[in-house]
Formats: sequence, C-alpha cells, structure tokens
Amino acid sequence: MNPLKHRVKQLGNQLEEIAQRGLDRHVRLGVTGISGAGKTAFITSLVNQLLHGESHLLPAWQVMEQQRFLGARIARQPDLTLQPFDYTGALDCLKQAPPIWPPSTRTISEIRLALRYLPEKGLAGQIGRPVTLYLDIIDYPGEWLLDLPLLQQTFDQWSDDIWQQLQRPAWQSQTQSWCARVAALSSDETDTVIAEVARDYATLLQTLKRECGASLLQPGRALLPGELAGAPVLEWFPLPPAMRAALAEDSPLKQRLTERYSAYCEQVVKPFFRHYFARLDRQVVLVDCLTALNQGRDQVEQLSHTLQALSHSFHYGPGSTLGRLFRPKIDRVLFAATKADHVTVDQHHNLLQLMHNLMKGSRRQPRYFGTQMETLVLSAINATRQGQVERDGITKAVISGRALDGESCVRFPGEVPTRLPEREFWQQQGFRFRPFSPPVFEAASALPHMRLDYALQFLLGDKMQ
Repeated sequence: MNPLKHRVKQLGNQLEEIAQRGLDRHVRLGVTGISGAGKTAFITSLVNQLLHGESHLLPAWQVMEQQRFLGARIARQPDLTLQPFDYTGALDCLKQAPPIWPPSTRTISEIRLALRYLPEKGLAGQIGRPVTLYLDIIDYPGEWLLDLPLLQQTFDQWSDDIWQQLQRPAWQSQTQSWCARVAALSSDETDTVIAEVARDYATLLQTLKRECGASLLQPGRALLPGELAGAPVLEWFPLPPAMRAALAEDSPLKQRLTERYSAYCEQVVKPFFRHYFARLDRQVVLVDCLTALNQGRDQVEQLSHTLQALSHSFHYGPGSTLGRLFRPKIDRVLFAATKADHVTVDQHHNLLQLMHNLMKGSRRQPRYFGTQMETLVLSAINATRQGQVERDGITKAVISGRALDGESCVRFPGEVPTRLPEREFWQQQGFRFRPFSPPVFEAASALPHMRLDYALQFLLGDKMQ
C-alpha cells in the first residue's frame, strides 16, 4: 500500500476510535492473571458466548435476557502491532477428538468484537435504532504486570527485595546453587558470563514457579519473554547486599547490571504501561486459588501477595467523556476465582470467601478511587457435571467428568477453606483439587460455562442500556 494511503487509513481508524469513545461506544477490556489461571479459556468462552450464546444460557446478562442483543461479530483488529488473539485456534483445540485445552498466554494479544444491540435509553432507544458497541479484549500475562513496581525502585532496592525472597527456607533447595554462583562473580565479569548467569536466573524463576508454586517473580519477562527472547535487555539479575557493598561504584559488573535494569524499566516496562495497560477501561483478574491450595501454605501466601501487588498496579478512577478520550482509567474491575467446576457447588461460597481473605485490604483501594469492584466464582468452560452419591447412608455431593488421561471419573473434591489454614494442615492432610479435560461440545453451539453471564452483566451491562 502507498505510504500516504496507509497513513490516511491509519488516521481514519484513529478518528473513528475517538468518535466511538466520545459516544461511549467503545470499551477496552484487559484480561490478566498468573499463567495457569485460565485466561485463554476465559477469553475463548467470552467470545464464544457473544457469538453463539442464547438468553437461556446467559440469563443474568440483561441485554440478552430482554432480547435487545442483536448479535456480535469479530471485527478488524485496531492495533496491527499486536498479535491477534487466536480464537479460531483455541476453538480448534476444544473441537478435537478428544478435546484438549488451548495453549496458555505467552505474550500480549487482542481481539475486537462489534456488539449490536437495541438501547433502551437515549434518542436511539426512543426511535428503536440499533447501535454498535466495540469491545477490544486485551489478553496479557499477569507476570508482566508485576513489573510495574520496578518503576518505583532502584536496582539496589530491587536486589534487596529479591535476594530476601531467594533466601526463603522453602526455596533454599532450588536457589542455593545459583546464589552461590552469583556470590562468586568477580567485579569485571564479561558480557558472556553475565548473559549465562541471567539465563540461569530465568531458568531458576521457571523452576520456582513450577516446583514451588511461586507467583510473585521478577522480572516478568524472564518468565515470559515474548518477542524479547535472547535480547540483552533481559540479561540482568539481582546482586546480594554484601556483594554490592563490597563492589566499587565503577565496578563493571554493577554498572552493567544497573544499566540493563534501567533500560528494562525505560524500554520495556514503561512502553507496556503507556501503550497498552494505561489505556484500559475495565479489567478482569483471574485467580486460581485451587492449584495454590494443592501446593501448600507458602504458595497460598505467595498468591495473596501477588493479588495485592496486582490490585495496587491498576490506574483506578471513574469514567468520564474527557477521561475516555485522553486519559482512561479503570472504572470497573472484576476479580474472578476460576475453575469453579473443580469443586461442588456448595463450596463456591467458601472459594469466594477464600479469595476475599487472600486479597485482604486491597479490596478497598478501587472503591476509594470511585472504581466499581466485583468478585465472582466462575468457570469459563464447564468441564464437569454436578451430582450426588450415597455411601454408608450418607449423601455426598460429587462432580463427574473426564480426567486428563481421558478416563471418565467421579470425584468428591472435598471442602474449600474460607481462610488460609495453618501449616500443620498440609502436613496432616492437604488438598487434592484435580484438573479435568475439556467437555465435548458441538461446534455451532455455545460452550458450557458457570456464571459468565454475571461477568458480562458487570463488565458491559451499563454500556448496553
């Protein structure tokens, strides 16, 4: 395409977006969570419900229940620099025989939908004229969001925090070797050695996440580098306090790590915040409490710290016409405990209370700034059926489905605690909330879910009145 024509088309798209935002007919929805929380499944099912859902499947979504929703279609992606969310690929995974879960989020992606509906308010509502709400869904790793606090820290401050984490007793068996290697570095190590140690640090973070259930790990791009894989901007790591104190200010090692830390903040974290994160209107945070419970008390405590860090990262505030145009703020945020289908329905209240207790005081911050906040227990793709069995004259609630090996199974997953149990509980008993394979469904039908209609009503209900 001619460069001038391309620029004119780009300008036209920008003006169209400004017009839609000024009319409050455009919403940018961020979806995040630590990998494994179900972001891909959530977005796939959300898009699927919008394209194929019926009123009897989405009773809590008022625009659908009132038969004012006319339909949806996938629209042209507005930001061509972003990877498109692979809705078709995710659906193909679920349509396989047997179905498999789609791959996890590895980088930032986007999908736009045009939602057509009949408003019940305003001039358009009075004359019965359909209008279109454009919904941009931005999928990004929660690990990247956890880098935002780096903007408020120096390299020395960050190193102090991380080094203290690496000394946790529960992590010692994993971290001891790497920490010893760093302590043995000389002040004038070569770039080759620094790169090797940085790669080993990234491997260590992956190990801590996989083996220890750690979630509050930095830098996030060391876990999910995306397009930066192999780039020098990721070749840095923390230094122990005693070592930094012993190194001269002009030490090549300290200077190189400090420079790369600063470059990472300026060239990676700030652009992510400015170009994507700071432009969001609404936010979904997906939380997998059940996997953390399986792993132990340390992992649940890590999840609690991560939730609080995520909550403090958002740019809260009520929406307004000028704000939507020039400085958007998140005016609604949904924290959702996922995988509700892995437990019996009578435990959903407990799961919600557990998430509340893990979030602690961070639930108050959004409301202070005028942001509406909701918490919910849901399953984006329901893989189980609820039932009952009688044993020894006692009726117990159970769930049934297909295990990951494809075999049919009936399980009594047990109770979900409403708050963090004492450490002795895991030593004596622990938890076993096991995963399931996706359900078999017909391609032309909507995916089975639990409470996605409540999520839609909270996130979009006010925009479609």
